[in-house]
This record gives sequence, structure tokens and C-alpha cells, in this order.
Amino acid sequence: MKTAKIELNRKQLGQLVELYQKFDDVEWFTLTKSHESGIGPTVTIKFDLFNRNNNPDTTIDITDVSTW
Repeated sequence: MKTAKIELNRKQLGQLVELYQKFDDVEWFTLTKSHESGIGPTVTIKFDLFNRNNNPDTTIDITDVSTW
């Protein structure tokens, strides 16, 4: 089994908690970290807001560019 590591700072963790509280009917959240910008890591949260075939239809970027 492969282990993935996603690091969040306090600001990003706060944003994640805020999303969790705001969308209390969402069951699953997917965190993704990529390095496509070439500057620093981009962190996004995807979830299925409209319950359409469990396919995430909403993406929110919680990248903290102040750490770049």
C-alpha cells in the first residue's frame, strides 16, 4: 500500500474545517497536492456538492501562496 503525505499549515487546516462545517451534508472530501505551478505546492479540496453519481463536482483551492 502506498502512503501519501499532504502537509497543511494552520491557515489551510482552518479552511478545511470551515468547509467541513459549512457543507455538513457532504460525506467525502478529497485533498490533492500538486506542483504544477512550478513555484510551490497547490492544495485543492474536491467534493460532490450536488450528489451526482459520487463524482466530485466542486473544487476549492486552499493554496497558501504566502509560504512560497
